Amino acid sequence: MARITVCGAGNAAHTLIPLLAADGQHAVTVFAPLADEAARWQRLLDDGGTVTLRFADGQQVVGQPDQVTADTGAAAAGADLVLLALPAFAHEAVLRSMAPHLPSTSAVGALPARGGFDWLARAVLPTHQGPIFGLQTLPWACRIRQWGREVEVLGTKHEVDLAVTPGVLMQEVARELEVLLGVTLRVISGFLALTLANTGQLIHPGIMYGLFHAWNGQPIGEDQVPLFYGDTDRYTSGVLQGLSDDVQTVRASLQGLVPHVDLSSVEPLDAWLRRSYGGQIEDASTLQSSLNTNTAYTGLRAPVRPIEKSGQGMVEPWFTHRYLSEDVPFGLLVTRGIAELAGVDMPVVDQVLAWAQQKLGKAYLVAGRVAGRDVAESRAPQRFGMRTLEALLEVA
Repeated sequence: MARITVCGAGNAAHTLIPLLAADGQHAVTVFAPLADEAARWQRLLDDGGTVTLRFADGQQVVGQPDQVTADTGAAAAGADLVLLALPAFAHEAVLRSMAPHLPSTSAVGALPARGGFDWLARAVLPTHQGPIFGLQTLPWACRIRQWGREVEVLGTKHEVDLAVTPGVLMQEVARELEVLLGVTLRVISGFLALTLANTGQLIHPGIMYGLFHAWNGQPIGEDQVPLFYGDTDRYTSGVLQGLSDDVQTVRASLQGLVPHVDLSSVEPLDAWLRRSYGGQIEDASTLQSSLNTNTAYTGLRAPVRPIEKSGQGMVEPWFTHRYLSEDVPFGLLVTRGIAELAGVDMPVVDQVLAWAQQKLGKAYLVAGRVAGRDVAESRAPQRFGMRTLEALLEVA
């Protein structure tokens, strides 16, 4: 029996708990430091509450954590495995708070890792001896149906990429995680490939830009909120293709400069969709149709928020949603920073970043360089003092 700490109380954490704790197979602690989440969940446990995980095929898995806590020491002490099921912007604070209490040999990983996770982990846990790992994406499209009680998996990816450092432990970590998570993992060369292959950095900011770059500020009726994937049109799919092409240009340039670094896992977006979702896509003939007809995305709407004093049922685009607040500074900007070190232009990425940083009220790009005041809050390589390609490759 492993002692596993799941950090977070969102969709991913709710999915992990039944998978890991069913039939008491592992001792699971949930670290929920936000607001009163730990106290609320503990009350549910005291009442005999369990978490039910429902799959689209009707399968159900039920489990409950051994404890839920907001205390860092209690969460980290004795953990064999720590899973960060949190937005990337929470990774640093959680790792820093856990660092004094974490066993030096525990495995620490993020699902998903997003960009530059390994650089952050090295900075925060410089003497850690256990494996550090990251998944390219979350294996499931999942949604909480009743907080602390029920979560639904809308679709499961056929395969998810995994990076592990040190590399000698990659196969061992992959085997253990496949058993724990019940998904197929593809071990890739390292975190540089994982960072570039982060598809969330393309899909989320790209679709947000496509849907809302021309928004005129007028309220939107709740019944008019577009489907995030299902309503992706030709223009938006063109933006996504441009973003994907920019990343492929960086991949090809890096592969030419440093042929010993394997970046073959950095796929074009349409190829990744077909590999990840396979039979769940009804029409994979184009990038647009692959998004429109993916059953794992069915019914998911664009993020919006109510507009105060504008009448009941009126909303506006939620520009500070994690699709921008996470996937820009911990995704697209990281790749843009790598491209800058490699001397590669990313015209579509720059277009989307310029719009996104304005919507977020941030300064990342200044005069075409990753040098804005808010880079310090990101995971771009420049934040970690990397100023040359050689410096990047030293830690890749």
